[in-house]
Amino acid sequence: MHNPSNDYAHTLKRLAAVGSALVFVVSCGIAGQSPSPRASSAASQPAQATSAPSASVRPTGSPATATSTPGATASATPTEGPTDPPPATPQPTLAGEVVFGNWPLYIDIDEETGDYPTLEAFTEQTGIQVSYQEDIGDNSDFFGRIQPDLAAGNPTGYDIIAPSDWMIARLIRLGYVQPLDKSLLPNFEANAQDLFLDPWYDPGNTYSIPWQGGIVGIAYNPTLTGREITSFDDLLDPEFAGRAGLFSEMIDTMSMTILSLGVKPEDATMADVQAARDKLLGPAQEGQFRDFYDNSYVDALATGDLAISMAWSGDVTNIELYENPDVKFVIPDTGGLLFVDNMVIPNGAEHVADAYKLMDYWYTLEAAVPLSEYIGYYSPVKGVREQILLDARTARDEGDEEWATQLERLAQDSFPDEDALDNVFNYKILTEEEERQWNDLFSEVVSG
Repeated sequence: MHNPSNDYAHTLKRLAAVGSALVFVVSCGIAGQSPSPRASSAASQPAQATSAPSASVRPTGSPATATSTPGATASATPTEGPTDPPPATPQPTLAGEVVFGNWPLYIDIDEETGDYPTLEAFTEQTGIQVSYQEDIGDNSDFFGRIQPDLAAGNPTGYDIIAPSDWMIARLIRLGYVQPLDKSLLPNFEANAQDLFLDPWYDPGNTYSIPWQGGIVGIAYNPTLTGREITSFDDLLDPEFAGRAGLFSEMIDTMSMTILSLGVKPEDATMADVQAARDKLLGPAQEGQFRDFYDNSYVDALATGDLAISMAWSGDVTNIELYENPDVKFVIPDTGGLLFVDNMVIPNGAEHVADAYKLMDYWYTLEAAVPLSEYIGYYSPVKGVREQILLDARTARDEGDEEWATQLERLAQDSFPDEDALDNVFNYKILTEEEERQWNDLFSEVVSG
C-alpha cells in the first residue's frame, strides 16, 4: 500500500545484491502488504522476455492432467453400469505474458536503465514477459477506474493487482476477484510467514496472497518539529499548522484517529467514527494540514515541506537511508495499523496461468531478498530477514561498510519486533453501508 522513494544512490550495490541473492533459490515460482506503498503519479514499463513458451506449457509442478482449473468445473454425463472416470480438467496453459498492476516505486529498479532486475530474472526463467504497470496511487481511485469493467464482467486489462487489505475485503465482498488454486502456488504454501496467513480480510488466503506489509504510523523531522514525536495528537498541534500531513486514504486516517480516542478500529461504533470526524474537522478548517496525501507525502517529507505526517513505515526507512537522514518513523503511543498489500487475480484476467507463475515466484528468496533490500518493506516470505543479515555480513567482510550498515538497518526497521507488533491493530471490516457512512464523514474533514 505503500512505496519507497526512488532517488537512491546505491544502485550498483543493489544490483550486486540481486546477483548474490540468485544463489538462494527455494524452488521456482513470489508475492503478498501495502501502501500500502503509494505515489502521486503512475508510469509503466514492460519487462522484456528473451523467449516465449509454447502454448502447451503448464505451470511448473502441475501435471498435464490436474484436478481443477480456476473458474472451471468438470462435468460427466451419467450412464448405466460402470464407466471410466471423466477426464480431469487440464490446467490453464501459459500465454507468455502477464500484466501486473501495482503501486509506484514498489519493486527493485535498475536506476540506469529503468528495468526491473527481479522481473528480468523471472522472464529468463519462464519466458513470460511482464508488463509492470505502476497504476495504483490510491486504493479508492484505482477501484473507481476498474470497477465499471468488473461490474460489467469485462477484463480490466490486469492479470494481477495489489490493493491493500481493506480494499481486498471490498473486492471479495463484491465478487470481483477469483478464488485461488493453491496447487499452483507451491512456494507460497511452503514459504509464507505465519503472520501473513489466514488474515482478517481474507480468511484462509482464499482470494489473495500478500505482496508486502508494513505499519501505518507517523514520520517527522526533529530538526523541524524541535522535539520528539510520540502521539497522534502531535499532528494536531497548532505549532505545526500548515506543515502537517494526513492520508487521503480514508480507512487509514479515520482508523488512526479512532485509535487516538482509545478505541480499536475493529471495535469502532458509528459514534466513535463521528467522534473521529469531530476531532479532525476543527484543525482541518483552521488550516492545520498542508494536504491529504497519497504517496506524494514522501517527497514533501524528504524536502522539508512537511515537518510531520502520517506515514507508511517502509517509505520512511528509504527516506532516512537514501534521501534525508533526519526523517524518523514512530508508532504513536495509542497504536498504529498493520497493513498488507495483496496480490489478487481480478475477474476477466486474460493470462491466468501466467499470473499464478508470477505470484508464486515472489515467494522464493531469489526474488524476495533483492525486492526487500530495495524497497524496505515487511516481506511475507520466510528467511528474508536472515538473508539480508547474511548479505550485510558479506558486505562488511568485503570492506563495504556503508552497504553493510544499510542492510542491517533494513533488517531492523523493515521487520517489526514483537513489541512493535503488540501496538499495531487491524482495520475494521466494513459493510457497504458502513463504508459509505465512514466516507461521508471523512469527506467532511477533507473538504474542511
